[in-house]
Amino acid sequence: MRINLFALLFSLVIHSAVLAQLRFTPEKPQVGQTVSFTYSPQSTPLATDSTVEGRFMFYGLPGTMHLSRPTTTTLVRQGDVFIGQIYIPLKNVAGTMLAFRNSKQPKRVDLNKGLLYAIPLFDANGQLVPHALAGQASVFTRSHFLYELGGRPDQNRVISLYSQEFQQNPDFYPIYWSDYLTAQINQKKPGYGPKVKTSIETYLASRPTPTAIELTAAAQLYESMGDFPKSNALRERMKTLDPAGSLMQKDRATVVRNETDWNRKKAAYQAYQKEFPNSSYLPALTVMMTDGYFKNNDIRGLVPFVDQQPVSHTDVLMLNTMAFQLADERRSLPEAEQLIKRAMVVLKTQPKPATISGNWETEKQTRQRQLMNTYARVLEQQARYGEAYTAYQDVILPDDVENSDPRTNERYFLCALQANHATDAQPMAEAAIQVGKATPRLKTALRDWYAKQPGNTVAKADAYLTELEADLRADQRDELRQILINEPAPAFSMTDLQGRTISSASLRGKVVVLDFWATWCGPCIASFPAMQQAQTRFQNDPNVRFLFVNTREGGPIQRVHNFMAKHPYGFTVPVDASQRVSRAYKVLGIPTKVVIDTNGRVRYRQIGYSGDPETTVNELTLVVEMLKEGK
Repeated sequence: MRINLFALLFSLVIHSAVLAQLRFTPEKPQVGQTVSFTYSPQSTPLATDSTVEGRFMFYGLPGTMHLSRPTTTTLVRQGDVFIGQIYIPLKNVAGTMLAFRNSKQPKRVDLNKGLLYAIPLFDANGQLVPHALAGQASVFTRSHFLYELGGRPDQNRVISLYSQEFQQNPDFYPIYWSDYLTAQINQKKPGYGPKVKTSIETYLASRPTPTAIELTAAAQLYESMGDFPKSNALRERMKTLDPAGSLMQKDRATVVRNETDWNRKKAAYQAYQKEFPNSSYLPALTVMMTDGYFKNNDIRGLVPFVDQQPVSHTDVLMLNTMAFQLADERRSLPEAEQLIKRAMVVLKTQPKPATISGNWETEKQTRQRQLMNTYARVLEQQARYGEAYTAYQDVILPDDVENSDPRTNERYFLCALQANHATDAQPMAEAAIQVGKATPRLKTALRDWYAKQPGNTVAKADAYLTELEADLRADQRDELRQILINEPAPAFSMTDLQGRTISSASLRGKVVVLDFWATWCGPCIASFPAMQQAQTRFQNDPNVRFLFVNTREGGPIQRVHNFMAKHPYGFTVPVDASQRVSRAYKVLGIPTKVVIDTNGRVRYRQIGYSGDPETTVNELTLVVEMLKEGK
């Protein structure tokens, strides 16, 4: 009978996953193992999506749930399915819950109809580990995982999971009793009030000396049902038991942490701070509130809140991130300046954090440069270029250009231009270009400034920039030679969207760039601006041809026409409806770029898109130039 019960429980656990086409191995995973899974999005909201990622959360005992944070796992597409892996840690885990979403459009999600996908753990005997079922319910009751993804828990499912756990492990009821009753309150079945109240009284009566946590939970249950007299009576009893102890503080901190309404959360925090000014939970709550002010766009409230906090309650790097984002978005710039100034003041007196294992003085110098970089950005966005230029000088390290940030180098030189210090900043800009740490905008700005100097011309400026890049481009060419291939280019003949026939024979003697793509392929579309830049560089060269081969479309050709009409890239789009050309050119996934040389040989093949348009443009440009030269 016991084996049959386990079989029934397991079938209930995996039923939704099977229906939604989630398969995993091993079939009965254990702690310390890596679970490999296959997600098939057919019949889900992500059925037509090409870029999908997983979000998962480990679960276990209620007391450990706050240690588990939702994590993203990368999925690899293989045909119509996605493959992923999750390593199961060795402690405090009874399983994991997953959801899937479009990595480019996170609001497009598959939540398994609100149930999420469960991967419970088993022991060495093949039996479900303790808490494998109730722990799933805890994901719904003790985390914001489902809410963050735009879902709401199914209370019937929550209650069912708890009930199954209690059938198998009756002794676990004291662990989950308040969460179980909360789910019944949220379920709101007719007559739930008297039933829940009876359950509360029965449970407290069974405890010889209820703890402060149990009394708090009971008081909250009564309060959620509107029975304030009983709630207040329990709170008074709790105060008598432990009026300001650690348990009370922890429970109240949890109340503040779990409050979802921002105004009520602020009020709850203020009350906690007043009642427990020396609580060990207060620093973490303060950091959480700092983050809350920012996420709720309560920037005017954020600045005075941060200014009031002691050093021990202030996360310098969090303030830095907030100030930089505000600066980058050109919003609340005065407040951003106040935030970063506060961060710099705190850093000067901040003791070594427990999380830092290395030399604190060295780490402080690194953090100081990060803060100063943000301060310079804030000043720059307020058009205070002279001050920003001075601040950037404390960020820029002329002797370490190879490890510099191209965007910071760009901002430094642009501020120097505005502050009439371009000559002083010129050596750093030149060095950045020479080692590949310069953005296109920095190169253009330096070239244009150089052309305006006495005795110079645009032609001299172009030659100057070419000379600066000469060694770098030579190195890049050497690296590219290592990855060039040499294969015969299969013959092809395709019809483009205008009805013209395009054949390999007609392109003989030209360098041909083939970009294999489809309208549903997110990375393909993301690479198009870079591909347009590359095509533009050779638009006046009759010996270079770009072809954007539509393949694996899987839908009506009108979809391709509509896409190109909406996005006028000026591309020539041959259609490879049968995938004959893509197979001949060994296209394993899209996007894939293939370059054919003037002798009809495939010399370059690259799958995917890095997300870096400049790298894509530069690499393709160098490949085309090398093949034009016969190298």
